[in-house]
Amino acid sequence: MKQLTLANRLIIRIMTVLIIMSAVIMIIVYAVTRKSLVREAKSRYEAIILNSNEKARGVLSDVYLGAINNIFVIEQDIENPDKLQKHLERMIRTNMYMSSCRLIFEPDFYPARGHNYEIYAWRDSLGTVWGKQMNEFHPEYKEQPWYKNSIKNEKGEWTPPYYDSSASHQLTTTFTVTIHDANGKTVGLLGADVSLEWLRLRHKRIDAQNHERNEKGFKKQSYSFIIDQNGTYVVHPDEDRVLKWKIQDIVALTPDTSDDAVIKEMMNEDNGTALITIDGDKWWMFYSFVKYAKWTIVICVPDNIIYHDGNVLATILIVIFFIGTIFILVLCYRFILTNMRPLTRFVQAANQIAKGDFSIHLPKVKSLEIDTLRSAFKDMQVSLKRYISELQETIASKVAIEQELKLASKIQMQMLPKTFPPYPKRNDIDIFGEVETAKEVGGDFFDFFIREEKLFFCIGDVSGKGMPASLIMAVARSLFRSTSMIYTSPKQIVQTINQSSCENNDSFMFVTFFMGVLDLVTGNMNYVNAGHEPPIIIEKDARFLPVINNIPLGLRADWDYTEQMQTIDSDTTIFLYTDGFTETTSKDKKRYNRNQMLNDVIRLAEEQLDARTFVKGIRQMERNFVGFVHQRDDISLFAIKYKGKHYSGKTSESIHLRNDIRDLPLLKKTIDDICNNYHLEGLARSGIQLAIEEAVVNVMEHAFPKETEGDISLTVNTTHNTLIIELRDNGIAFDPTLFPKVDIDLNIEQRKIGGLGIHLIRHYMDELHYERKGNQNILYMTKRLRN
Repeated sequence: MKQLTLANRLIIRIMTVLIIMSAVIMIIVYAVTRKSLVREAKSRYEAIILNSNEKARGVLSDVYLGAINNIFVIEQDIENPDKLQKHLERMIRTNMYMSSCRLIFEPDFYPARGHNYEIYAWRDSLGTVWGKQMNEFHPEYKEQPWYKNSIKNEKGEWTPPYYDSSASHQLTTTFTVTIHDANGKTVGLLGADVSLEWLRLRHKRIDAQNHERNEKGFKKQSYSFIIDQNGTYVVHPDEDRVLKWKIQDIVALTPDTSDDAVIKEMMNEDNGTALITIDGDKWWMFYSFVKYAKWTIVICVPDNIIYHDGNVLATILIVIFFIGTIFILVLCYRFILTNMRPLTRFVQAANQIAKGDFSIHLPKVKSLEIDTLRSAFKDMQVSLKRYISELQETIASKVAIEQELKLASKIQMQMLPKTFPPYPKRNDIDIFGEVETAKEVGGDFFDFFIREEKLFFCIGDVSGKGMPASLIMAVARSLFRSTSMIYTSPKQIVQTINQSSCENNDSFMFVTFFMGVLDLVTGNMNYVNAGHEPPIIIEKDARFLPVINNIPLGLRADWDYTEQMQTIDSDTTIFLYTDGFTETTSKDKKRYNRNQMLNDVIRLAEEQLDARTFVKGIRQMERNFVGFVHQRDDISLFAIKYKGKHYSGKTSESIHLRNDIRDLPLLKKTIDDICNNYHLEGLARSGIQLAIEEAVVNVMEHAFPKETEGDISLTVNTTHNTLIIELRDNGIAFDPTLFPKVDIDLNIEQRKIGGLGIHLIRHYMDELHYERKGNQNILYMTKRLRN
């Protein structure tokens, strides 16, 4: 295939752009114009139907007002039938749309004039008003729905249209309203009749005008009709349908179900416009509800009539644009072909430059424009040569940086725990964790170690990503290790790390941090949360660990962090994670949030998995939710499964005491038995005895008001050469650990009264912990026994 010249390629591209632009403009003009003309056509028919509605409402309103305004006069002369007849004749004369009216009385209301009495007035075809009084037997009218509804409705109402065979011999509707005597008793009905012949002729005339003005030449033309509140045809071009057919019957014959919804809206007294299908053709229905008579006026217009003007105008515009585009394209082709011929000389030179030969000599030309292009080519030739050189240097530098980042990532991963299980000889703990960074290096980390039968563990998330975050992560992890070797309390550890992190923190980077200390002997876990995600406690089910959201590390050196405590039962898993895990998002923008994560954890909790299988399982569930979407943040997952039992070991002794000093001898005997069981002698024996007695006496004095009875229970458990003494009472809240430390170096006169007992307990016990559960005080005292 022969290669095209630069001029030909340029011509083809310009033509393509021009054709596309022309097509877009034509489409926009077509759409806007068609939409505007369609809107205009719809507005025309909507105006026709609204005008018909107003006309019908006006006629019915005149008749309604004519009847209502004469009620008072009729009720004033209710005892004089002759005057009542004159009132009816006057009503006919003063209201041109009222064809007749009548007064129908309750049976025997005028005994002298017969059992069934009625006064009637009407206008004949010549316009003369007549009246008469009748006593005819009409036993059925009192059972008619219109009569019953009129009697119930004191405000009056319009009857459904009916054929008046007695007077006008035309389609008629009547406004009926109750008449009362001087005592307010209903004595009859006033009925004002309106012949609907004028309405039929008016709609016939409207249809003819629409056909003449807007619908010439169309095979199918619009038509209008009126239905009552039951769907019965009141006015229709096909007069065989009037009072005989309902619109629901017609709609039921069509397979299309969309028209059923439209008819339902009409029956609900709505106004609107709808597009339906009748016999394969689309029709627009414009309908409007007539308030007084509860009719609905409808105009049906073929779809092609609505869109006709828009289609014609759009076709004209398309033809104009098509011809204009061809003309412009011909001019552009000749102009470009003539003026672009000198560029052929640059083809070979440009090809050589494209191949990397920047030393080639560009040909000289006489044209000023082409010469300017030649200068640009020359500058490009020099720039490309310089750019290639700089690009090579940049690529080499980038490769070096990537190598350094890979090395940094490897070093960072080596700082984190990577041997699992970490304590294969222990059967009371199972740990597994993993970190996945969004970039080569990240700011997520976790760490743990065991000291004095306590598991120190933490998880953290440094603000930001990349190299700065990884450096802060390394510092925070080192501070955790060094500080945890000195202190046991998570509060002291976290506050020390925070103070160190705040020093020289010019970059204002911070670390969300969760740190806990799990006593592997008792199952008690003390922890501090510094703005991190709450861990999940997994037992038979799963729940979030209640945390107090202190501020992250590195923001305020003077922040007082709150320490919390939770007892962890056997076979319980503590699941820790960073916010990068709950903020992963799928392609359809659905976030894997905390609730979704908790639901997945609950499903996994039923399987009683080990730490590794659990972490792998929850990670796979998250990936199934978000799909294979590149993560935007670092993700760390860390699971600790505690297999030990709370206070596991042999129970040595248990005793229940009353809040009575006389039970102390029984306490002393129990303590002696405990010391004998563990072969305690000397200072250890006397220290334990003194500490327990002081603790019980403190409870008796402070937890129970005077002359208040109560129960105190003492339980002693042992595990791993450790005594765990649990003291429970149901007294008022009393925390003996809140007593300040006693300075025993002061003289007796300088020392404050009280606190010596708790001082002795602290001295002889290794650990002291208080908590309030329900209505009980619980004091734990731990004593580690030496072999």
